[in-house]
Amino acid sequence: MHMDALLARRTQAGAPVVHGIHLLLWALDSLAAAQPELPPARSIRAQFHKFIFVEEHAEVMLTQQSARGVRLTVGVDGVFRTKINIELGEAAAPQPSWANASLESIPATPTALDLSFEQMAGRSGLLAFPSAATGEMAKTFPAAARWLGAERLAALAASTRLVGMVCPGLHSIYSEIAVETCADRLLEDALAFRVTETDERFRSVEQEIAGGGLVGTVSGFARNPPVVQATMQSLTGVVGREEFADSIALIVGGSRGLGELTAKLLAAGGGRVILSWQRGKDDAERVAQQIRDAGGNCETMHYDARQPAAEQLASLSEAPTHAYYFATPTIFRPQAEIYRKERLDEFLSVYVQGFWELARALRQLNPKVALFYPSSIFVTERPEGMTEYSMAKAAGEVLCADINTSLAPTRVIVSRLPRLATDQTATVTATETASAIDAMLPVLRAMHGNG
Repeated sequence: MHMDALLARRTQAGAPVVHGIHLLLWALDSLAAAQPELPPARSIRAQFHKFIFVEEHAEVMLTQQSARGVRLTVGVDGVFRTKINIELGEAAAPQPSWANASLESIPATPTALDLSFEQMAGRSGLLAFPSAATGEMAKTFPAAARWLGAERLAALAASTRLVGMVCPGLHSIYSEIAVETCADRLLEDALAFRVTETDERFRSVEQEIAGGGLVGTVSGFARNPPVVQATMQSLTGVVGREEFADSIALIVGGSRGLGELTAKLLAAGGGRVILSWQRGKDDAERVAQQIRDAGGNCETMHYDARQPAAEQLASLSEAPTHAYYFATPTIFRPQAEIYRKERLDEFLSVYVQGFWELARALRQLNPKVALFYPSSIFVTERPEGMTEYSMAKAAGEVLCADINTSLAPTRVIVSRLPRLATDQTATVTATETASAIDAMLPVLRAMHGNG
């Protein structure tokens, strides 16, 4: 979710986000550079409340300062995303006896550990700092290194490796770190850790850490893995083998989520599927291969809903009889105000203009084409932070109604879908969602005249 845009789109973030610890190190360096005579830090606590996305403009703000401590926030557009509390004073915490060189050394690997939640309980070990860690910290965050010591910065950096690569590992979110400085540095170039508490209800993981002149705790969550849609084998008997025969269906946004499920249902019912992808080519090819392995007919193509449709569809060998439109930008983004024009424009470009481009281009190829527009119950039941999304979906509904009125025999079926289990709606804790199959099957049958 930090380095790979394709993998990040399958997390709750939906796009690459900045490491929380990087934000902390940057904030500490900014503070130390602005106040070079700052007294030593006795403790540091950082809470990572909301993601900061790559390419967002973040600001460090000094919100409170006294002889006893400093409070900082890191935010975007006036909305804080990270809170940092620093207590000033000499290092006083002792290094705990459990943190010693007898712990199992955890080797550095290029891939994160993929642990079950049960495997996380009771884990412990020792993470050695990379050989150049302290030098890199001093070079990248020079003011903070002079203030706190490069070893302590290396320990903070090692904590993000702990959470993201070791425990919880692959599907993790780093939520908080609280550390005290200690003068006793028995572990100068390594971070010891042990899991002290796990709670499956919230998928939370609490760990103690020590090393590099720091001792404290880190808190994180084990995210649920990306949503896996039904397999072709599991759909046997759900639809008739010839239920969607003689149809050619274009699935815009079919590499995952509802688009993937729709493609599989149509193929299981004998339909020919053209599955489009914008960024997830490998995901699209995976879905297509699963369909072909089960005896279905599926091909893939690149399609960008923000670009003119006619040119992109020119390579089709036959005109689609049906089209399903699942293109979407990232839905959830924190912001200060209830409405931002930029967000609305982003949604409109896909949910209205993009759909209109597709409908108009397909109508030129086949005037009797049937299209599906997935609206949302959020049009009427708006949760906080969904104003622009709901406005754009409502505008899309108006467009669809006018297409049905003015452009017959082209027709559009609109359904306000409930919250379904997809990557973009995934949460850390369990959230009630409707069955995607139960939601989509009536739509498919209505589209194909079988409902």
